[in-house]
Amino acid sequence: MKRKSFDFKGDDFKNRYRITGILTTQSPLHIGTGETREDEAYKKLPESEQKLKKVPEIAEIARGCNGNPYLPGSTLRGIIRHYLLQLLKPINPLIAKEEDYEDLTKNKYPTQAEQIAYIRDKACMLDQLFGTPFHETKIEFWDAYLQNSVAEDPRLVEKGWDHSKQKQSYVVRSVAIDPETGAAAPNKLYSFDVAPPGQQYKIDVVGYNLDSEELGMLITGLCGFNSEIMPLQMGAMAGRGFGRMEFKLQNVYCLEKGDLTNWFNLALDKNLAGFDYLPRLIKKGDNWQDRVKSYKEAFVKYAREVSDESK
Repeated sequence: MKRKSFDFKGDDFKNRYRITGILTTQSPLHIGTGETREDEAYKKLPESEQKLKKVPEIAEIARGCNGNPYLPGSTLRGIIRHYLLQLLKPINPLIAKEEDYEDLTKNKYPTQAEQIAYIRDKACMLDQLFGTPFHETKIEFWDAYLQNSVAEDPRLVEKGWDHSKQKQSYVVRSVAIDPETGAAAPNKLYSFDVAPPGQQYKIDVVGYNLDSEELGMLITGLCGFNSEIMPLQMGAMAGRGFGRMEFKLQNVYCLEKGDLTNWFNLALDKNLAGFDYLPRLIKKGDNWQDRVKSYKEAFVKYAREVSDESK
């Protein structure tokens, strides 16, 4: 088969998609910010029990303006792209591969025209969809905000659960490991905030000029959270079982080129613009599982055809 030519965000308008869903934490989650705070619980101990030379610090997690944890869109995009790269690069380099774009810029494609030609004709499908230093991504992951409040667990109060401010997190305390001995390093307490299991975060992903094959790749990445063989995990301490999530797709919205006039009229006459008023592909009573399955099948078919042709 001939290599398929995909449209890009800056090309003539073809469609605009919005995918919504819910991510639910199945285990503790720590998405760090690099910032720390002093451990107030340690400072309240009697001086006779304060055996460390300095007050331990607690590694902070990402929080929104209301103080609750949230999932940064850039983090979601990064881990899903990496997951798809690890999953798909053994199949075929036209589907997914690791590329050194700094080297390409310096040694092969120094001009913008050459870089555009490379993206259209030679870049792998994953790079074309998720973006590169040469071009803008076709999909946007919005920040995912907390939708519910997890009930207070008495066992978490002892771990720093903030009942008064309801920041929906608690503290995990551990010790640093000496890399040479493999034993706990003396006088080195390591503490970090975690979001508890049971939290639900609203997922919004917006795509521009997407084909069915690209939708299939994107949804495959989102569904990686539900994989039992190669589960997608978020944040730190994945080796300890942290960061396990469950993804539930809620709806798919799409604005096609032929719908633009009606959409504009809604905006002008009734002030109903924005992504919430895109037509819904998954409607009440519709078998949305079949629709999502068709996207995945289109992607698998394309990947198989590309692989067979390159043999």
